[in-house]
Amino acid sequence: MTRPRSAARGLVVRDGELLTIRYRTDGEDWYVAPGGGQQRGELLTETVRREVYEETGYEVTVGSLAYVREFVPSTHYESSGDDDHQVDHFFWCERVSDEPDEPTARDSVQAGVRWLPLDELDDVRFFPGPLGDQLRDGDPNEMGDGHDAVYLGNVD
Repeated sequence: MTRPRSAARGLVVRDGELLTIRYRTDGEDWYVAPGGGQQRGELLTETVRREVYEETGYEVTVGSLAYVREFVPSTHYESSGDDDHQVDHFFWCERVSDEPDEPTARDSVQAGVRWLPLDELDDVRFFPGPLGDQLRDGDPNEMGDGHDAVYLGNVD
């Protein structure tokens, strides 16, 4: 078994919409907050800044840690092992400018970037689902205010 993978993701909210990455696999769309794997020697805040820019073209400033999520595939899917165990750290972020540059490093199954209304997060396949619930049901005026981070647990 390999060690868990550490990743960081950015939560960028504007006018009640969340910046998301749209993936397409097996003919279906699904959405996640932009982010990815931490590189050796890289701080999590640097990971967020780099990954959000690579995938969306938006430069961001990174704020406080909002959520931590673990994902152990074997606890959700019978056919999976634990080699893909990942720990995601979600940080509040603010856009530096209104217009993005062209994304520099899209993931292989990335189909686009979408500003997804928070009240529609349960109408689409958004991962992890409990994060969508937290964001949808939260007070947009309190997002990113430095409250303690929430540990979401091992969720899909």
